[in-house]
Amino acid sequence: MNEREHQDEDAIKAISEDRGQSQKSGSLFHYTTASGLIGIISQRVLWATHANYLNDTAELKILSDLLTPQISQEFRQCIPKLIAANAFLPGLLDSHGESIYDSEARNACRAVMRAIEAVAPMYVTSFCMHAVGSEESRHGLLSQWRGYGRGGFAIEFDESELDRLTVLENTNRSIQMIATRKVEYTSHEKAANKDRFIGLGLAALSAAFREKTPNLAARADVAAILSNVEFGTYVGAFLETVPFLKTPRFQEENEYRLVVAATRRSNTSEETRATIPIHFREGAAGAVVPYIRLFFALMRIGHSRGPTAITAAG
Repeated sequence: MNEREHQDEDAIKAISEDRGQSQKSGSLFHYTTASGLIGIISQRVLWATHANYLNDTAELKILSDLLTPQISQEFRQCIPKLIAANAFLPGLLDSHGESIYDSEARNACRAVMRAIEAVAPMYVTSFCMHAVGSEESRHGLLSQWRGYGRGGFAIEFDESELDRLTVLENTNRSIQMIATRKVEYTSHEKAANKDRFIGLGLAALSAAFREKTPNLAARADVAAILSNVEFGTYVGAFLETVPFLKTPRFQEENEYRLVVAATRRSNTSEETRATIPIHFREGAAGAVVPYIRLFFALMRIGHSRGPTAITAAG
């Protein structure tokens, strides 16, 4: 085993330990149409849809709602100090009131999401986890047949083999983040681990000061109030959290996701790994939906691992 293979094996082991498992893995079921099945089998790729085009885009705002009070409190502590230093117009508070703290907290979260979209948008492939021996594992989940399969197929994948593919994909293609994990429906605060986002409000405010009023931001008394932490520091935590939070009404799906932040071509000038092309398909009501094809490059170099079983509806 060469050095690269050792690194890949270490990465695979880390993924397993992160999700609380060792060697044991489970089955993942991907519901699709007949045409989707043909594409997966013939092209030996999986499609991942842009996160902004998922069925429930409200899920992308769950983290923002969790963080708003925390970020708002940071503004409440910092802005009075800036007003005292004549670096912030008190009239803004007079005209907008206390609500400005919450609105700007939400704007800070939106700014992080815009940064992600500009550099490496998130793409998602969804699976369901069905307990061994359950009705769902034998016959499939009715809501999934209706919503995704439309009388089609459920393709069964092995969790550990999917982890291997994600590690190899990250090695060969230009990706900012690739992760596999079960979706959290109820314990959002615990899953988010809000401590990772401490300082985001101050970092956002500091970035705005340095961009809009660099001379003021450089003043010693103002610089002492602002943060030296880069705003972009929080992008990774958002990527690792946002796509894995969903509302409880979808809990029966027991969803497991493969999420990829694929680097845009415009940001890969110094990248040695292959850029992932963006494709488009027709979605609901004639919408044009961006997606990417995963594991395609790996198939060409002989690392293909296909589904373990296929179940038809009915």
